[in-house]
Amino acid sequence: MKNFSSILNVILLLAVAILFYLHFSTPKTTDATLSETVVKELNTMEDSLTQFMNLDSNIMARPIKIAYVNNDSLTINLDMLRDVENRIAAKSKLLQAKIQGKQKSYERRYKKMIDDYKSAETKLMISLPKLTDNEADQEKAKLMKMQEGIMALEQTAQQDLLKIDEKQNRDLMLLQQEEMSNYYSKLQGFCQSFAKSLGFDYIMVYQNGGAFLYSNPDYDVSNYVIDAINKEYSQNKTLTNSPK
Repeated sequence: MKNFSSILNVILLLAVAILFYLHFSTPKTTDATLSETVVKELNTMEDSLTQFMNLDSNIMARPIKIAYVNNDSLTINLDMLRDVENRIAAKSKLLQAKIQGKQKSYERRYKKMIDDYKSAETKLMISLPKLTDNEADQEKAKLMKMQEGIMALEQTAQQDLLKIDEKQNRDLMLLQQEEMSNYYSKLQGFCQSFAKSLGFDYIMVYQNGGAFLYSNPDYDVSNYVIDAINKEYSQNKTLTNSPK
């Protein structure tokens, strides 16, 4: 505070010097305007510095209470996160079953077309000596058309399955983002209530490889937070799933 008072006095002396300089070095027609401007700026600066010092004093007068939770503990022990992971896994399994079903459908169609082609080819080889040239050409044209159909099915199947796979990956990614966003929002809400109840200003997340290289275990509230979250989550889950 003494240093601040000294700085403020220096600023005031400089401002007074500026006023004298402007008064004796500028035309009389602008003296009043310039003086008012400088005074206003000086008053604004003084008010701002005073407000800052008052705010700074208030902050320094009250110690900040900080605790942290271990991210590994949350990952292992939170029932809410287990349900999120189970929903994502169930969706992934459902999407995988759909694409496998589509793939098997194409495989059945492809196998049938191959069998029909082989059957028609064998039949042509047996009956070829009895056919006229025109009849043989017609049968060979049919085989050629069957081959083209098989190739077209292969191409269609590859493109269709690729599109389905890409769409399912996007759907799964969107679900993961939505579920994790909801999870972190609920986790933040739980921690906010917990912090307000116990008077904490901050509750940090500690994890290996994160921003904090060390954390004092005395300020680890993971067990308390996990217990509170699991109990509240279980109660809300029971109320949500109870018959109406």
